[in-house]
Amino acid sequence: MRNLVQLGVLVGLTLVILRGGAPPLAADGDEIGRITLLLGFLLLAALLAGNSARDVRLPRVTGYILLGILAGPGVLGLLAGEDVAALGPVDDIAISLIALAAGGELRVSELRRRGRSMSGIMLTEMTFVLVITVVGVLALSSVLPFTQGQPATTVLVIAFVFGSIAIANSPSVAIAVINDSRSRGPVASTVLGVTVMKDVLVIILFATGLAVARTILLDAGLDWAFLADLAWEVLGSLAVGAFSGWLISLYLARYHSYSVLFVLAAAFLNAQAAGLLHLEVLLMSLSAGFFVENIRPVDGERFIKAVEANALPFYALFFALAGAKIDLASLPVLAPFVAFFILLRAGAIWTGTWVGSRITDAEPQVRRYAWTGFVSQAGVTLGMVVIMARVFPEWGTELVTLFVAMVAIHELVGPVLFQWALGRAGEVGARDREGEEAEEECSTAVV
Repeated sequence: MRNLVQLGVLVGLTLVILRGGAPPLAADGDEIGRITLLLGFLLLAALLAGNSARDVRLPRVTGYILLGILAGPGVLGLLAGEDVAALGPVDDIAISLIALAAGGELRVSELRRRGRSMSGIMLTEMTFVLVITVVGVLALSSVLPFTQGQPATTVLVIAFVFGSIAIANSPSVAIAVINDSRSRGPVASTVLGVTVMKDVLVIILFATGLAVARTILLDAGLDWAFLADLAWEVLGSLAVGAFSGWLISLYLARYHSYSVLFVLAAAFLNAQAAGLLHLEVLLMSLSAGFFVENIRPVDGERFIKAVEANALPFYALFFALAGAKIDLASLPVLAPFVAFFILLRAGAIWTGTWVGSRITDAEPQVRRYAWTGFVSQAGVTLGMVVIMARVFPEWGTELVTLFVAMVAIHELVGPVLFQWALGRAGEVGARDREGEEAEEECSTAVV
């Protein structure tokens, strides 16, 4: 309750400063004062909102997203669209930190032990989501705004593009919920491995499908330059990320420094390198974290723990900004279609995960609960939709509206559902329990 009261006071003061009789913060078009105020407000308010969500046993991520929605253009309007864009660099640093931690959690020993079940679950889940959503689009093609009146060939292409985007989920949300709840176990490991591997495959599948769609619908010929860019983005990100991990390991071997400054510098440099080289920051930092933990381990676990310990403010800002980007106005207009495809996709995810778990003989808790980690969608999904809309503006814009609404619901429901599943599987707090047991063993050995 105290956190909610403090949050209310903070929001009220910020409203007074920005809209009340206070002197303007940005004179002569200088927006530095305004952006600084909004950055400070968003950080403090998101942390309070996350703590408030935790008080009622919801993921902190849900609190961050709800705060962003409240402060965004659709509700209070504290953050305008240009403000969200100006704070965009925070996203890249946050993604870099999230991916560094995720790469460190992908241990080779765990991948060897669970590689078969992870691969089986990923392939069956992706197949079921693709096929079922394609069938859903085809079944409703006469009433959907973006397929109505289109030729059969175009409808089929749209359906496959829709399905390839529906496959995507959010590694960022899954990692944040796992880290926030201090979870460890079969469900957390399986979801982490599958979401990361899927992120690579989904990008490849979407880009390939888009190139084929261009060839069929626009008679543009196969775009080899586009495919070359895709290969560079994926393979280059992994290679440059491994090089970054090698540099980090060299530094750790010599100086053994895990300070907040070093952790943030590593994340910042990865984000900047990804931007300059046109690479995917998530894949690049993921590769760096994996290298530090597995390929050249120099106390890599301690480094990953330092990343997790210092990433919270950026997690809060990242998901609050994600909430601010949600367009609430699009929800009522497409509500029936949004509800239909959300339920259809959820059913396909559950079925595909269950089948894959059965085929690979995964643990019972993985069969029951792993599907919840694949519900959330976020930045990658929206990025693919925006690219598709640029290529096919005649129907892509309407598809963007539908997916934005779906992502809004998935961002709110997904973290809550996944944390509930981790709790039911008995994995919440497992990292802390393992640490306590290790300390007890050490104490016993000393005695």
